[in-house]
Order: sequence, then structure tokens, then C-alpha cells
Amino acid sequence: MDYLIIGSGVAGVSAAKEIIKKIDKKQDNVTIISKESEAFYYRPRLIQCLSGDIDVRDIIINDRDWFAKNSIDLRLEEEVKKILPDDNQVVSDQGKYSYDKLLLAQGAKPFVPAIAGVDKENIFTLRNSEDARIIYQQAKKSETAVVIGGGLLGLESAFNLDNVVPKVFVVEMAEHLLQKQLDKRAGKILKDKLERMGCNFFLKSLTSRFIGNQRLEAVELNNGTLIEADMALLSAGIRSNQELVEDTEIATAQGIIVNDKMETSLENIYAAGDSAEFEGSVYGIWPPSMEQGKIAGKNMVGSAARFASFIPSHTLKIAGIDVTSLGILEEGKGITSEVKRDDDNYCRIFKNSEGKPVGAIIIGQFAEKDDIIKEIKHY
Repeated sequence: MDYLIIGSGVAGVSAAKEIIKKIDKKQDNVTIISKESEAFYYRPRLIQCLSGDIDVRDIIINDRDWFAKNSIDLRLEEEVKKILPDDNQVVSDQGKYSYDKLLLAQGAKPFVPAIAGVDKENIFTLRNSEDARIIYQQAKKSETAVVIGGGLLGLESAFNLDNVVPKVFVVEMAEHLLQKQLDKRAGKILKDKLERMGCNFFLKSLTSRFIGNQRLEAVELNNGTLIEADMALLSAGIRSNQELVEDTEIATAQGIIVNDKMETSLENIYAAGDSAEFEGSVYGIWPPSMEQGKIAGKNMVGSAARFASFIPSHTLKIAGIDVTSLGILEEGKGITSEVKRDDDNYCRIFKNSEGKPVGAIIIGQFAEKDDIIKEIKHY
């Protein structure tokens, strides 16, 4: 039996780890094809590489030797160009592969807004280890950097760049930081904390254009403000990689549509992680991608497993500031909320009609924090 996995991220590798538990390594083959230059690493810490404090090699989970020892044929720096479901084959830029079971775990790509001048030099996106290396090298030569996007990744990127670049600005279109994870009050508390640390923000602002000849020289905002800049980092979300299935009968929407077994609409083809859409959601974070990979791997070898809905959970930890949001974060349809703490720290709990916690926004620490998080996760 030939098991073929496209993508060496957490979804793909988690699937492979489940597959090798069950197969006959003398008769069955497991192959992973990836555009990455490094083996399996902890992607959530990739942003820390922008600070220069760590290198990608410091966050590798399983190196090339691990894959070899576990009879997994890991093919790095190779790009899959086409899948041929009728022939059970995949075509890459280096060859052709046959499969009995195929997993699409090729992840996502950064969303690049259609802003005038966005194709200039020194405007970056961060998705893989090579991106991190290139951005850090530019940061060392820069006096001013602009991060476009005040979400979780944007704030973490800005904080890490601030360790290298003398002046860093964050441009965010929403009226407060982390609009998807925090309410207005929590967003203000977080902004005040970060500003006391020297961070700079332009809220309720859009980027109109990037100015310069070939290289970026300034960022112009919609109110006419000009920010002279040596580099910019776009942090405007992700889009699932689904180009491989465009010419097939595999169903897609935001991502490649899967059922709770991680099966696509074509037999023997599975999808997991950032490239997969389950019940209308592409999660885009590590924990559900890992779980989806495990579920896919188990089902590929015939061990029945199902993916349950996932409670969204997000954390931000920078310079001693702890921010947590999880579960339902809006009132309505039987959901009410209660603010339990509102000072330099903040805690707002969302409860259902039975009075049970189903969501929370927490900045800082307080005695009941861990118990509340545990109760929500087990709801």
C-alpha cells in the first residue's frame, strides 16, 4: 500500500505518525512531499525567529534522521504541480508518484491585499522558515518597519521585529486590536499596555499604497499619513492552498471540503489542516490541524476515527502580557456575559442559558483563570 502525503506541516506529519503505527514497513510505503527546506518544525514559534533570539533549527521537532529511522520517505524542496485522481497519481516538479491513499495537507498561504505597490521589494509575508530568514536579514538593516494587520500574528511579529528594528508601526483597520478575539474594552487595555512598552499603532486605518521605485520607501494611509519605512510585513490572514484540486472533482469552498473522517468528495483522498474546510470552518491554528492530521491518518489505515467540532482558543504572550480568548465571544441566542475584573487586567465570561461558561476574554492573571478555561474546554 502506498500512502502519499502532500505537506510536511503538523497535519501531514501527525497523519504519518498514525499511519506508521499500523502498516507493515516491509510492504507499505509512506512518502511526504514538501516545498519546505527544513524538516518538521513548530510553526507557531516561527515568528520568534524575526527577533534573532532563535533560529529555525531551534524549533525543529523531527529532523530528517527521524523520518528516515521511521521509514518515511521525506522529500523536501519539491513542489507538487498536479494530482491525477483518475490515475491515482501525483505529479511534482521532480517526478511522478502513485498512491493508494492520498492526504492533502499543503497548508495555506498568506493573504496579500490588493494594495497599490504591494509588489515592491522589502514587502514581505511570513509563512515558512525561508520567509523568516529573509525577513530577519532585512530587519537587521532597517530603521523603520510597518506591520499591516493588528491580529495575533501581526502583534507578535511587531513585538519580535521591535527587538531588531528601532521603530515599528502597526496599521490596523479595526477600531481596536485583536478584533476577532477581544471586545473593545479588552482591546484598549492591551493597546495601552503595548504602548507603554514603546509600540506604535495606527487604528481605524487602511493602507492606501506603498511608495517607492523598486524598493519600499514609505507607506501611505487612507487619511494621508505617510510612514517612511525600510520594510513592511503583511499580516492580513491566510487563504487555503487548493490550487491542486482546481481541475478535479474534489469539492471546495474556503478550503477543501472534508467530512468528520477527513475524507474529501473523492474516494481515497483526504485533506487536513489549513487546506481543509470542516463544517464551514478553516481553523488556521496548530491544535485542530494536529487533530485533523491524526484523524486522517487513522482513517487512511482503516482505524475508524472522527473529528469533533473544535472550540476556538487563542493566546498571545509577549513581554509578560498574557491574553487568552476562547469559545463563544458574543452575546445573543441565550448567551449572556459578565465582567469579573476590569482594571489593568480584564476578565469577561460568556455563559449559556444554564449559567455554564462557554467563552472568555482574559487579559492578565487572576485566581479563577485556569478553572474557567478548563470548564469551557470541557463544555
